[in-house]
Amino acid sequence: MNVPPASEPATVRLDAHAVADLATAVWRLRGKVGEDDPAYRHLRSTLDALTDAGVEAQSHDGAAYDPGLRLSVVAFQPTPGLGRELIIETIRPSVYVRGQLLRMGAVIVGTPPLAPDDQGNQQPEKPVTEGDSDS
Repeated sequence: MNVPPASEPATVRLDAHAVADLATAVWRLRGKVGEDDPAYRHLRSTLDALTDAGVEAQSHDGAAYDPGLRLSVVAFQPTPGLGRELIIETIRPSVYVRGQLLRMGAVIVGTPPLAPDDQGNQQPEKPVTEGDSDS
């Protein structure tokens, strides 16, 4: 058996789907394990190992939505108080390896609710901002 010297790391090829699945599973676990949980240090170690390998799982919560983004939109959901489309939930993160997109994320986009105008047509509601009043 030909074993590389200890000073040289072995080159291993991994299946892209397996890497994306692993990164997604760790991302989901991160949302369930708090820093006070005894398993957190193991989770942190796993996240660090993925980061060291150049793997990143990116959440999109709170980001402005643009139709040109490389994301899969699962649903558009009218959301009170929004003045523009925002990503309100990441269902599956985007996974990158060394900056290259490996798997596109899946999100729910919040949209301004529609309200009828004077002619009964549906128009986006105007968000309430500080200083606005009906007086």
